Amino acid sequence: MPALQHFWRDPALPFLEGRRATGSLSCYAPHTHDSFSIGIVDAGHSIFALAEHSQPIAPGDVVLVRAGDVHCCNPADLQCWSYRMFHIEHGWLSTLLAETPATRGLPERMRSQVLRSPQAVQLLDRMTLALDHDASERVAEVITCLQEIMLLCAEACAHDAAPLTEDAHGLGRAYAHLQQHCRRSVSLDELAEVAGMGRYQLIRQFRRRYGMTPHALQLDMKIRQARTLLQQGASAADAAYDTGFADQSHFHRIFKSRVAATPAQYQLIA
Repeated sequence: MPALQHFWRDPALPFLEGRRATGSLSCYAPHTHDSFSIGIVDAGHSIFALAEHSQPIAPGDVVLVRAGDVHCCNPADLQCWSYRMFHIEHGWLSTLLAETPATRGLPERMRSQVLRSPQAVQLLDRMTLALDHDASERVAEVITCLQEIMLLCAEACAHDAAPLTEDAHGLGRAYAHLQQHCRRSVSLDELAEVAGMGRYQLIRQFRRRYGMTPHALQLDMKIRQARTLLQQGASAADAAYDTGFADQSHFHRIFKSRVAATPAQYQLIA
């Protein structure tokens, strides 16, 4: 049976993008999203990898990934697997969760994790059903399901509140600088000066915090911007040029490694 993909995008839900993959063998390079991500394994087995560790996930496991956290989920033993993944705009979700005391500030203070909860599975099934069929109640059902999933997360996760160090402040400045200027070549010397640390220390801190070198993270930022441009109707060539890729074949290869679809395939459903 060939692998199938379906994307959910709805003008009534501009804050949400979803993907259902069935019988997939696609592998992802480590990557990040601007959005908060919620996924569920429907069939088969996969490995959920964060910057610092990885763990096997199986049908019924729900994965929660904070915006900006480096991660990837790839099929175990190169076997087919099926999953659903939902990306929710970070600002919209923060606003929704701020309306309830138990979830206020949760996207910022929680950790990315695997949630093993039959109730979470039921909520994601309800949300999928609404996205597929129930246009009249779609917005209300999506809001309800997301809020209740995050309530489960608030109950299940232990919140780490480690104080910021000077290195963390410098790393944050370097990350913000890289994000602002990612369309051009940003050198290690430039980033190290912004961060106020040596180049070796900068590379080590980037790998520890983001799971990537500065260069790899810059490529990831370019692809996130390219996705937005493609959604807005830009051609693949224009998206490559506007995000600083001089070589379209390089853009195509890097895009597919992080999105598991070519720019043209992604734009067909954008």
